[in-house]
Amino acid sequence: MSIVRKADFYFGSMLSGLINNGLAPAIIEPGESRRIYSIATDKGDYLVYAKYVSAPLKRQNKETQLWQFVFSPDEIDYIQNFEENNKSIYFALICGQERLQDSEIAILTLGEAKDCLDLKFKRDSYRITIKSEKGIHGLKAYGTGRADILDGKDNTIRVPRDMLACF
Repeated sequence: MSIVRKADFYFGSMLSGLINNGLAPAIIEPGESRRIYSIATDKGDYLVYAKYVSAPLKRQNKETQLWQFVFSPDEIDYIQNFEENNKSIYFALICGQERLQDSEIAILTLGEAKDCLDLKFKRDSYRITIKSEKGIHGLKAYGTGRADILDGKDNTIRVPRDMLACF
């Protein structure tokens, strides 16, 4: 009997969405908190760096939900080497909910992820935060290198909810 881990449910949901839309992802690097997949489509070849958070941060404001994706120094070193790869790279950040069917996936380009992380400076930790606001179309992304509010204005990256539009 094989053991099913929590990570399998989150990564499986992303894979199911891709497969149900005619894509055939292949895992390149397995892991508990992140996995890297290769996807070939009519539009080209892609790498997908998938990471999940099983629940949003606990907040008093029920109108806004936040998921924080923390990246270790080893993961940052790995991400910095992506520039040398000739494939298009996307980050699939799986935003879990208690009711799994309410979970969402935020897709960021490599440039957007690097903008949120700000890899130019050495830090003890790096993060990307995905924000969902009631009544707002799409998701928002920011992180250690990009403030959500700058000079009193929204400074987040808008992320569409249609994950397959990238591929």
